[in-house]
Amino acid sequence: MIPVLFLLWFAMALSNTLLAPYLGVQFSGYLTEIASVPIFLSYAVSLFAPFALYHDRKYVSERSGWTPTLLYLFVFIPLLNVLIAGVYLIQRHRFVGTP
Repeated sequence: MIPVLFLLWFAMALSNTLLAPYLGVQFSGYLTEIASVPIFLSYAVSLFAPFALYHDRKYVSERSGWTPTLLYLFVFIPLLNVLIAGVYLIQRHRFVGTP
């Protein structure tokens, strides 16, 4: 979900930057308001992610022989969380078999 929200935010920011000179300030202001919702959701998810990852870490260590490192809890750092969550999900799929 985090990568999708980031891509949505990036698309809105890019379209706002590219279309603002042609559409005027009034319309580009609405794009900023629309983009604020996914940005807020991505930050809310990134703040919740360490708690979910901690509990998933306990679940994975009980179900398989792999105990994820605590470094995965750096998932709360914006923009870095996309990379860390992706690496974690790939490793989890290798050891547990389900995403």
